[in-house]
Order: sequence, then structure tokens, then C-alpha cells
Amino acid sequence: MPTKYFKAAALSLNTISGSAPSLAASGEHEIANYIVECAQRYGIPVVEKPELCDALSELEIEEEIPPELYEIAAAVLQEVGALIKRS
Repeated sequence: MPTKYFKAAALSLNTISGSAPSLAASGEHEIANYIVECAQRYGIPVVEKPELCDALSELEIEEEIPPELYEIAAAVLQEVGALIKRS
């Protein structure tokens, strides 16, 4: 049986502009599960960081993350990059 997620969020990173990551998707319950399913379908690793997800749920879609989230978001993006390289 697949894991059921209470909350999920997805970040978007524009490496060309060099701007801060922005919120690409966010939701609870069924939407959270759909976000995770989409990530898995396209081979995007899922990293569980509830504290980041909670903070991201306060943002609007396409809103850049605030500076106080840079450090934890950078750690998550590095982890995702490492997981992609290993696969």
C-alpha cells in the first residue's frame, strides 16, 4: 500500500535567472498525494522535510521562498540533486 501524505510541496528552481526557488505546488491530503505521485512518475526524488513543507504552505504558488528558508531549501535541493545523480 502506498504511503499517504498529509502535506506536500514542490519547489521550482530557475538556474538561468539565478532567482530564489519558488513554490511550484502545495496541498494537503489528496492534493499532497497527487503531488508526490507526479514527482515519482517523472523520476523526481521525494524528500520528507515536514518543517519546510509547513513553512512553504504559507506561500502562494510561484512566490519565491523567503530568505529565512534558503538554508533548508538549499539542503533539500542538494539532496535531490545527489539522489538524481545516483539513479
